[in-house]
Amino acid sequence: MKKMILKSSLLVLVILLTSCKDKQENKETLGYTINGRIENMKEGMVYLETSGEDNQVIDSAVVTQGEFLLQGKIQEPLMYSIKEKGKSYGTTFILDNDVINIQGKKDSLFYAKVRGTKQDSIYKSYYKNEFSKIQKIAFPLYQLSDSLHKIDALNIHIEKGRLSKKHQVFMDEKWRQLDSLSIKLTSEYVSKHADAIGAALVIDDRFIKYPNPEMAKELYSALTPKVQNSFYGKKVKASLDLFEKISVGAQAPEFSQTDTNGEIVKLSDYKGKYVLIDFWASWCGPCRKENPNVVLAYKKYHAKGFDVLGISLDDKKDRWLKAIKNDNLTWSHVSDLKGWENVVAKLYGVKVVPTNYLIDPDGKIVAKNLREEELQSRLAEIFEN
Repeated sequence: MKKMILKSSLLVLVILLTSCKDKQENKETLGYTINGRIENMKEGMVYLETSGEDNQVIDSAVVTQGEFLLQGKIQEPLMYSIKEKGKSYGTTFILDNDVINIQGKKDSLFYAKVRGTKQDSIYKSYYKNEFSKIQKIAFPLYQLSDSLHKIDALNIHIEKGRLSKKHQVFMDEKWRQLDSLSIKLTSEYVSKHADAIGAALVIDDRFIKYPNPEMAKELYSALTPKVQNSFYGKKVKASLDLFEKISVGAQAPEFSQTDTNGEIVKLSDYKGKYVLIDFWASWCGPCRKENPNVVLAYKKYHAKGFDVLGISLDDKKDRWLKAIKNDNLTWSHVSDLKGWENVVAKLYGVKVVPTNYLIDPDGKIVAKNLREEELQSRLAEIFEN
């Protein structure tokens, strides 16, 4: 009797293990199924596209009576989007070999609800929870900073675009506290989901695109080997390798690009000077807000050996030239007018503007992303002490 019970238990265990294995194999064999429903659309077309730098259509489906079906198979979970024909934006999600349900409305698929993909749910949970907490503090801080700038602008003893020392110290501490909270919550998320590609995506979103190489490296090391070797894990690693090449203390990569008159300007033209390589764009609000501070630094220290080289991520020359004139940016400016595809921006790993690098007379990077009072203080250390 005992032998029969033992035999039965072993049989049940074998069945359970086989079922789990079969389920995983079926998932990999069968691929994905996307069941879609679009309200207010009786007929039409939708397209499944890769989501990234080079969007490519990989499949399409006819919408009939508001419903569509897409089936296929992918090698690993990746970001994709489903768009209506003729629309620039759609709903973006991590596609895996799952049964996925998408429900949205015509002309607003961006807000569609996506269910059934575990990897996507894990990734988006960060923005619903951790990032939401960060935003609730960040938004009022931006409003407070703008208010203080308006107050100090009325004071004739404070230079335009600057905060009083008291207000600057106050805001610096507030930003430091927000940064600490962001690092804490994001680190906790990555630790909890180290085996999900959503963790790699969050590292890229928060510490690669808004560069914090030290945190990105620390959190990358916490990922499981499988996630590190995923498409997004490799992407984070490639960015970390690039950051090493353009870190403080490294030799600044040489480059050349045409200026506003079509003349070639090279970084090596500035050898023997301190030069601020300033990545910006006419359409970038924070860049335009920082420009008066850079103008102030240029006027104060140019005669002492300081220069600025503006590199624009614009793609429209007239807007670029207009912004240079309106902001009184009297130093040299270059651009290939390729927007985010700017060759020099890619060489320096620029993910967001404004971004800047301070290069010393020997061509070495001595500081990165100096803004507001920090830029003035660093230049004062160099030229006044």
